[in-house]
Amino acid sequence: MKAVLLMLKTTGMTIKEIRVSKNIKQEEIYTNLISRNVLWQIENDKIRTNYEVLKEILKRLNVSFDEFLYIQNNFKSTPIQELEKRYNNIYTSIEIDILINLKKDIETYLEYHPSNPLLTDLLKCLSAIIAIEQEDNFAKATEIVTPIWDRISKQNDWYWEDIQIMSHIFYMFEQETALNICKELFNKLSNYRKFHNADRLEISTLLNIATMLLDKNNLKEAEKYINKCITLAEEKKYFIQWAYALGTKGILKTLSAKTQEGQQLMDQSIRILETINQPNLSKAIQADYNKYCMQNN
Repeated sequence: MKAVLLMLKTTGMTIKEIRVSKNIKQEEIYTNLISRNVLWQIENDKIRTNYEVLKEILKRLNVSFDEFLYIQNNFKSTPIQELEKRYNNIYTSIEIDILINLKKDIETYLEYHPSNPLLTDLLKCLSAIIAIEQEDNFAKATEIVTPIWDRISKQNDWYWEDIQIMSHIFYMFEQETALNICKELFNKLSNYRKFHNADRLEISTLLNIATMLLDKNNLKEAEKYINKCITLAEEKKYFIQWAYALGTKGILKTLSAKTQEGQQLMDQSIRILETINQPNLSKAIQADYNKYCMQNN
């Protein structure tokens, strides 16, 4: 992200563009809502509309708020959406260059737009992950993300962005705290059961819990979480996460002296990941196997 692109269309301009394109008469938009003159002023950016009026206008235009933003940004994701999407598309921290480049791009955006709490938190998450991957420094990572947990833990409730952020960092705390965070996280996630990407977040969190417990050599508890992850990922058809979880279960079986079953699961995981064109994840699960299993041979 070498430059930050400004949104080219105004709210009023976008409303008018959609209305005219759909051949919707002005009367269909303003009737029993606002006056014709107020609609004209909104469409020509003479006044700013409030949220309730905008919500009703979008309803009458048959356009969701997310689609409206997409159209307003010339049929592209906004810079914030694009950065968040790139972060959420990170399946493994093994690709350190991707993490570093994304961190730089978020820093560039925040130079122009410093008042963005989500990106500020994501920047801390990336810095913490990089500290773990490059320096193997969990203490430094915990120090970086502790202010996030201190803030969210004091809230009466957690909202979607809070849940997402905590799912990214819980494993950076000591085990008891991490498991307590996850207990609260799953409790709060129940409010978002039908929300977009809630299933994926739950699956990823289950996988991360299992990996954390594996790292602590708590194999029995790790297998409980990985089994939940595999079942949910298969049910919801998240096959990338499903395949990776099979490999993690293979590692757990191998460490539990069930070498043949473990190798079968590992082979299945690698075969699926390569079949669905995920070579980096195939390498990542193999690296996990070497890390946990080969050192015990």
